[in-house]
Amino acid sequence: MLCASLITVHVVLTVIHYEISELPWLVRELFDVDEEESIPTWFSSAILLLASLTLLYLYHVKKMIQDKYQYAWLGLALGFLFMSVDEVAGFHETVNSVISYSWAILGLIVATVIFGIYSRFLWSLPASIAARFILAGAIFVGGAVGVELATEPYLYNDELDTLGYNLWTAVEEAMEMGGVIYFLSVLSQYASSLVKPTLSLELRST
Repeated sequence: MLCASLITVHVVLTVIHYEISELPWLVRELFDVDEEESIPTWFSSAILLLASLTLLYLYHVKKMIQDKYQYAWLGLALGFLFMSVDEVAGFHETVNSVISYSWAILGLIVATVIFGIYSRFLWSLPASIAARFILAGAIFVGGAVGVELATEPYLYNDELDTLGYNLWTAVEEAMEMGGVIYFLSVLSQYASSLVKPTLSLELRST
């Protein structure tokens, strides 16, 4: 609900600014999904951090039962922590300043490699959970990489300060936020299914 509200505010302000009357930059920046110092960016960073903490909890649970894929959960936790920091620090934008092509191409390569590395891990999960993990990842990467690549012409043609580009950023961020929120809901469901068995194991060990 909060995600939808933030995207809606961004779209409404964008349409007003470009089609009706120019708005003060401070007002737009505060709710601009494409700005680092904005409420939507803070929200994105917060949900990524929450995903990281949930994954860290699952690593702890898996470590307790000596699951063979326990470190896969830790790796995911660290990855989401990095993405949470990146939302505010903008590491991926820094990459654009040192390479001659879009960071999104590199991001797609990294995402593909990670998917390959984690394929066995995904296979070890219940089929419904694995399928939803993949769907969440596809939504997120589709926004972060797919939409980013689709909007490259706006950058090359110096059209970033346009209605079209700023509406596309709403689509991109909506997919990223939506992917993370969906992933969190699946994580919560999976974590809940592990609570009772883990508690039983702790009681037997005391």
